[in-house]
Amino acid sequence: MFKNISETIHVSSIMTPRRNFLCCKPNDLLDKKLSEMEKGPFDVLPMLVGGDIETGHIAKYLDQETMKQKRKQGCQYCKDAATEIEHEDRLQVDFPLEKLIIKFLSRTNKPKIPFFVVNHGNRIVGLMTLADLDKVAVKTYLFALISELELSLLDIISKHYESLKTACKCRYCNGKRKILSADKRKNPEDRLEDYYYLYLPEMFHMITQSDLNVRIAPHFNTKDYIDIVQLRNTVAHTKPLVSGKFPVKRLIETQNLIKSLISACKS
Repeated sequence: MFKNISETIHVSSIMTPRRNFLCCKPNDLLDKKLSEMEKGPFDVLPMLVGGDIETGHIAKYLDQETMKQKRKQGCQYCKDAATEIEHEDRLQVDFPLEKLIIKFLSRTNKPKIPFFVVNHGNRIVGLMTLADLDKVAVKTYLFALISELELSLLDIISKHYESLKTACKCRYCNGKRKILSADKRKNPEDRLEDYYYLYLPEMFHMITQSDLNVRIAPHFNTKDYIDIVQLRNTVAHTKPLVSGKFPVKRLIETQNLIKSLISACKS
């Protein structure tokens, strides 16, 4: 399920399309464009040479930090603060969203602003910055990944439920050796087994209280499980992602934890 979804979500789902660019011309005043960027807010300003937004040539860009530095040095025009768009700044329109998050990590520790232009062939058709990782398509991708994990954990728990439900001792069952609150959520007319009503934190607690934790994830710790639950709650309740509790590095680490757990459950 996850593989099918991850392969169909591309960078085109989150990019800012070219028609929505705030652009500058080489001889535009630096002060004026900087003010427009700050009001936007815009992180990157493509520089347009000839033609209009659809037909003009874009080969350079400006960012706020460089513009401010150049202004202090006495520069007046946008062309004086422009930087060449390099090959490594370009991605094709069908580049997988799953790999984009890792690509952004390689940019966050560098002096230049993390961004990518999106090409369709040789033509720039879109632009992406870190802010775009907070868009719905990214959360859809992550929620699909977490759903795959929940199904994998459920499959494991269903095979060991009788032993697990008597071994669990955690805050979800008030410190008593008894079945979790799943049975209380169950509709009396529903024929599903109790474990279908477990929440993700409960699944983790059941596993950590048994030898399944050693078999499934011997190198995981409580913080790892907390990170996964927090990511799940973040994407499920439309909270800010990269601009909130999950900067790119933590997001990638948690994504990798989830993939490792899914793989361990299936093996």
